[in-house]
Amino acid sequence: MPCRILLPVDGSEGSARAARHVTGIAAMVPDLEVHLVSVQPPGNDWMVRRMLKANELADMEREWAEASLGPARDILRSAGVACTEHVVQGEVAQTIARLAKELGCDQIVMGTRGQSALSGLLLGSVASKVLHLAEVPVTLVK
Repeated sequence: MPCRILLPVDGSEGSARAARHVTGIAAMVPDLEVHLVSVQPPGNDWMVRRMLKANELADMEREWAEASLGPARDILRSAGVACTEHVVQGEVAQTIARLAKELGCDQIVMGTRGQSALSGLLLGSVASKVLHLAEVPVTLVK
């Protein structure tokens, strides 16, 4: 039975570090299944729809997804790690937790953005929410 990892990315350096961490895991776990995910905000806001045509919004969403998936995909491919890509819309943390459950993932590996401690947390708000919502272990890569 394969080990499944969900790797949510946003194109940041933190996401790149998480992808490199997954390549290290892949070197030790021969039957690894990586699910690379980009969560896009819902584009159904009335103001967005008023300003953009449907095809313009779809083009922008594809560009954003590629910008977030591309760097991690390149890191995984250069290390010989295959992945399945997912582009979904929704509230980011809730969508990551839901997708991990739906895909039967054993673990979530994600980067952090290192937000200010002023909020009472040393983690970004998305990472913190995923920690609370996920039903599987979460590895945060700094």
